[in-house]
Amino acid sequence: MDFSPTAQMLAKAIKDSGLSHRDIADQVGFKHPNILTMMEQGLFKVPLDRVPALSQALGLDQTRFLLVAIEDYHTGVYEVLCDTLGLPFSDAEQGLVMLFRMASLRNEIEFDGPFRKALEGLLELAEAATMR
Repeated sequence: MDFSPTAQMLAKAIKDSGLSHRDIADQVGFKHPNILTMMEQGLFKVPLDRVPALSQALGLDQTRFLLVAIEDYHTGVYEVLCDTLGLPFSDAEQGLVMLFRMASLRNEIEFDGPFRKALEGLLELAEAATMR
């Protein structure tokens, strides 16, 4: 039987975590641990609102897990997100965005010279992409 990409990702993360289904269910807020088995087998979809808690409990990249689930369960929505937001980000792109956000929150961003010019070009491209 072929399991969905979301089910496969969840099953591998559960196996790699070394945690029991009961431990995970308790951390995530599921009453019954057998729901995890059903999700691993693709019999029950991973609720998207539980992706953050599952990701944290299992050490998964939350954004990647969420995008896999959206693509798996809602292909049309995934395509719109990719087209509109330029998703999915590579790990390097995501890291740069996080660094930029942290620096931005602390008002630590001052760009000069070629880097400023390159950033302005990227911002223009991003604006043009969102106007499509």
